[in-house]
Amino acid sequence: MATATVRNVDDEDYGILTAGAKRHGRSTSEELRLAISEHAHKLKIEIHIERMREIRAMSVGKLGPYPDSVSLIRAIRDEE
Repeated sequence: MATATVRNVDDEDYGILTAGAKRHGRSTSEELRLAISEHAHKLKIEIHIERMREIRAMSVGKLGPYPDSVSLIRAIRDEE
């Protein structure tokens, strides 16, 4: 596991984190680890979405425009 040192944290922000940690029954370090983990997870999702968009953009010219699934579902439903 990596170790991080954060300097110049605003006293009010640190106090809010400490109070939140206490309310959740965690140490300030645990609260910070959780916040870092949640933020990293969101960034990972953003990276995956960006990559999916890149892949989709590469295939548009080859596969043609993507049909609207709502209209397709309605057409199938109306046939029944």
